[in-house]
Amino acid sequence: MKERFAIIVSLVILISLVAGTWWAADYSQRAVEIDPPVRLTHERDQWATKIVLVRTSEQGFVIHRLEGDLMEHFPDDKSYDVIRPRAFALKTDNPLTIATSKTATVYDEGDRIIMKGDAVVVRLGDAERQPLNFRSDQVTLLIKEDLAYTDLPAVATSGRSRMSGTGMRYNNATQQLDVFKSTDVEIAPKDKIENTEPAATRKKR
Repeated sequence: MKERFAIIVSLVILISLVAGTWWAADYSQRAVEIDPPVRLTHERDQWATKIVLVRTSEQGFVIHRLEGDLMEHFPDDKSYDVIRPRAFALKTDNPLTIATSKTATVYDEGDRIIMKGDAVVVRLGDAERQPLNFRSDQVTLLIKEDLAYTDLPAVATSGRSRMSGTGMRYNNATQQLDVFKSTDVEIAPKDKIENTEPAATRKKR
């Protein structure tokens, strides 16, 4: 009988301890105000006007330059929006290339730039090559790879040759332009050698 009584008393004490612990934990949670999780919305937290951003090589030479009238930073996806951007690829071993558009969004700490609205990429010509440009509504620049591409309809022009298609990719290192789906091609013929003989000598002989 005494052993049974001792067991019952032990169970009552144990249940009391469990109940007291549960009540204390619940009271602590209700007594302390817990802030709701922060909702990240696409709202700017920083901005600047007339910006110029440069990227340099290990030797200290400027290899890329980005200009814009207005730049806004958005913390939710760590992106930057740029108004009236002008991007310059300035690697000494590659042709100078300039990209412009109405707006742009910069991702991955400047490694990926999406040019939006009347996007144009121009590779300047030299003694051996005609200038090349291709335009589309949106063009993505991969800065480290020195690539520009679009999956949208685009038009490429070099000299008097013109190519239209859906999806284009330009590699500035190799100066190669790939068209994924061509819809129209106009290649200018080589100039014919004109007869430069004076008119007087072209009369009947």
